[in-house]
Amino acid sequence: MSYIFDVGDETVWSPALRVGRSYVALAEATAAVLGKATGLEAISEDMYDITPSVFADFTRTLLAEYELSKHFVGRQLLHGVLLTSLVIVQRSGIEIVPETEEQEKLWISIPEFSKSMPT
Repeated sequence: MSYIFDVGDETVWSPALRVGRSYVALAEATAAVLGKATGLEAISEDMYDITPSVFADFTRTLLAEYELSKHFVGRQLLHGVLLTSLVIVQRSGIEIVPETEEQEKLWISIPEFSKSMPT
């Protein structure tokens, strides 16, 4: 079984069931801490629709929090949610452009990370 994450009629990610559940739980918990909506809307237990503009706003806020944080453990906790979210944003047709050298370093890992995210 797998999860389905759709933007409109397009599946942007279809991870294994446990991975999908973990991502949703982590994204929702992170969004609550940041005071943001994720843009993830449950259609069924294993299917989510994504509102691209809301999800992109969540991802931008997550990126800013990641970059501003000087706490090693806090950054590591955000890292996986951030990379996954950046891939989903790109697959949704929304471009978030790296604005700093640190973000450029993060962007370098996106293509390889994306290969592990089946659609």
